[in-house]
Amino acid sequence: MSPAAIVAVVAAVTVGSRILAMAVVPPPRGHLAAVVDRLPAPLFAVLAAATIVGNDGNLDPAVLGGAGAALVTVRRRSLLITVVVGLSGAMAGHVLA
Repeated sequence: MSPAAIVAVVAAVTVGSRILAMAVVPPPRGHLAAVVDRLPAPLFAVLAAATIVGNDGNLDPAVLGGAGAALVTVRRRSLLITVVVGLSGAMAGHVLA
């Protein structure tokens, strides 16, 4: 599966689960709300770190480009912007490799 297809599938699952959660689950309150508000950045950081290193320990330029580009957008807290910029960085890393 190509990197673009993987990113598209992960984005679709993430957006779909967020939409479902917003429609079904009530918003958290109190201390839980503060914890949930901080979750996306650490969660994506762990996923990115596991993906960048991979099983064989080699660093793929496309993955590095995608992770680096997506990291620039973390402060915006927009999943769409992060996915688009990350995908663009991955394609640039793949072309430059």
